[in-house]
Amino acid sequence: MNALLIAFAVTLPYHVLRAATAAGLQAHVLGSGASRGLSRSRHCRGYHVSRCGGDPEIMLAEIRDVVARHGIEVVLPADDVATRLLALLNGRLPVRSTPLPDVATFDLLNDKWNFTRFCRKHGVRVPEARLFDSRAELIAALEWGEIALPLTVKPTNRSGGIGVLHLRQPADLALLDGLDYRPVLTQRHIVGESVSITLLCERGRVRAHVAQQRDARRFRVLTHADLLRSAAQVAELTGYHGTVNYDAILAEADGLAYLVECNPRFWYSIYLVMLAGLNFVDLALHPGTGVATLDRGEMRLSWRDVMARPWAATRLDWRFQRYNFSDPRAYLLLRRGCYDDSDVAVPAAAMAPYALPEVPALAGEAQ
Repeated sequence: MNALLIAFAVTLPYHVLRAATAAGLQAHVLGSGASRGLSRSRHCRGYHVSRCGGDPEIMLAEIRDVVARHGIEVVLPADDVATRLLALLNGRLPVRSTPLPDVATFDLLNDKWNFTRFCRKHGVRVPEARLFDSRAELIAALEWGEIALPLTVKPTNRSGGIGVLHLRQPADLALLDGLDYRPVLTQRHIVGESVSITLLCERGRVRAHVAQQRDARRFRVLTHADLLRSAAQVAELTGYHGTVNYDAILAEADGLAYLVECNPRFWYSIYLVMLAGLNFVDLALHPGTGVATLDRGEMRLSWRDVMARPWAATRLDWRFQRYNFSDPRAYLLLRRGCYDDSDVAVPAAAMAPYALPEVPALAGEAQ
């Protein structure tokens, strides 16, 4: 089956491309900017330059053209900008797409401030948060004692950890000198383990899910009932349709899950979950009748760790290494940062605001 990936970034879309190929798709890419790096992958059947500039009508015309010329049968979004564009065009696309949220739901969940307030309104556990118009306003609030460290500071619309600052002690305030975005979201720092959970949903019903934890050296699948409960509650409340990923903290104090932010799209480590046994692109195209999940899987991500004790390497350790070295040119270009996609994001002003009165702190909130 011929597929068309819409992409404007490169880091996340590369792994969506690989998952699409593993699902049996022959993948073309339509995009611009940093996504041109995808043309270096042996898994890209063709790269087509988009000149839409964010205009959905131009994007629709470009999709129709590529579909007609290359026999495309399915289209799928590979990053947040592409997801919102296809959501705007849903119902008008010339071929089917992977499941997509509606635009209002995307804007609600993709904007970190909208998401936080929505969760607090509905009793879903999230860190205490405040939004400041600018860096100067945030610094003034710190000086006047309106908020206190430790805090996490982040933009409302970027992904991949871009712009995130952790201010744990007074010396960390110097990090604010390089803050280059507005508005500025602050979240109360919660001591605990950073994890994430991904759901594939059908109109708010969970059809697949997997929770995971990763750092630079290791990836593992985990199960956590409270984390799944909170993620599924948001999906049910919004009637979510498609793939959605949540970052969360498992609090050291009580073991409960605090949802930190939401990514209403395919997510960066889709490939690690795929290597562990669950391909979310394949699931999105061919949903089963039950609920698909993983309850175990672990792999070492450092080549040096594997080679230090190769006799101890697991099947998944070697599968991860083969994944990287089976596409060497793209792998090396990405590792060297040859294509900068750090500014690829849906503009904060483009997303619809979520009108909601301020909600008081939740009882028992971990500090």
